[in-house]
Amino acid sequence: MAGNIIPRPVAWIVTENNGIINVAPFSYFTGVSSKPPLLMVSIGRKKPTIDEPKDTFKNIKETKKASVCLVPIEMYETMDKTGEVLPSNISEAEKFGIELERIDENFPPIVKGCKRAFLCELYGTFENEEMATIPFFLKIEKMIIDGDFEPVARVGKGYARLCDIEDKK
Repeated sequence: MAGNIIPRPVAWIVTENNGIINVAPFSYFTGVSSKPPLLMVSIGRKKPTIDEPKDTFKNIKETKKASVCLVPIEMYETMDKTGEVLPSNISEAEKFGIELERIDENFPPIVKGCKRAFLCELYGTFENEEMATIPFFLKIEKMIIDGDFEPVARVGKGYARLCDIEDKK
């Protein structure tokens, strides 16, 4: 499925819990509603054991907040590193030298340099025991749009540039 539904935008999600900043990429991500403004991201479990939910899953469930950044092409290598499974007490931002920027004290910071970001609150989930990943519906409370932007997309097991975008006004 992942290799055939292409391209998929990459959500670089920043969550915060007990002073630890988690930064993780997700490509099962899309917009689902404009009223209310909702995003959906499907979050699974940590590999290789898959016994434990991912930190992003736990953090959003507990704090009800997330900052969703769209990845600019110049940051894709750093974003890819943040997919590494780390212990919950290790911040990807610290380990990989990711600079963060706090836009609103009520939300986790965003990755500095991301020109598109959404500050979100948990709207709901759809949980079913048969599902390997759980869809989280996030309500956009604030949007950050800053200049031109060349996004990264997931294509199969790799990434792609979306540079030939034609504006059809």
